[in-house]
Amino acid sequence: MSTLLERAGAQLAACCNQPRYRTAWILGAPLAGKSTLARQLCERYSWQYLNYTLEPGYFDLLQGRLETYQPDDLLSDLRSWVGACERPILLVDELDATLACWPVDQRRLFAHQASRLPDLPHGLVLASGLFDEATFFSLLPESDKPTYINLSGAPQ
Repeated sequence: MSTLLERAGAQLAACCNQPRYRTAWILGAPLAGKSTLARQLCERYSWQYLNYTLEPGYFDLLQGRLETYQPDDLLSDLRSWVGACERPILLVDELDATLACWPVDQRRLFAHQASRLPDLPHGLVLASGLFDEATFFSLLPESDKPTYINLSGAPQ
């Protein structure tokens, strides 16, 4: 895991330190080790870790309005969270609770726009088990080549 940790840290940090489009992804099947890698990256590099479904004040605020929550709403929330982050990178894990509720066209809109969020004050890393590499790239225009770490389905 240490080689993966170093490689992922360098690759994600390079993306998140760009002047524009500072969003990167950690992709992989459930139980592939995304959350473990995410927590280790945050601990090692002093990034902020946010578990979207477990930390109070995030996913729980959607109770009763998940059906009307749209990609633009989540993108706006992400901008706000990155703006409030005091660390160089905010890593948001467990977004799948929301993404899974959306049809493919809304996932496509979210993936495309999240990968191209301009002018973020800090870097943003999104972890998702909903998208494998092929699904993720099928949602994006061919011209988009976001930075990502792809974990296999094997537990790490």
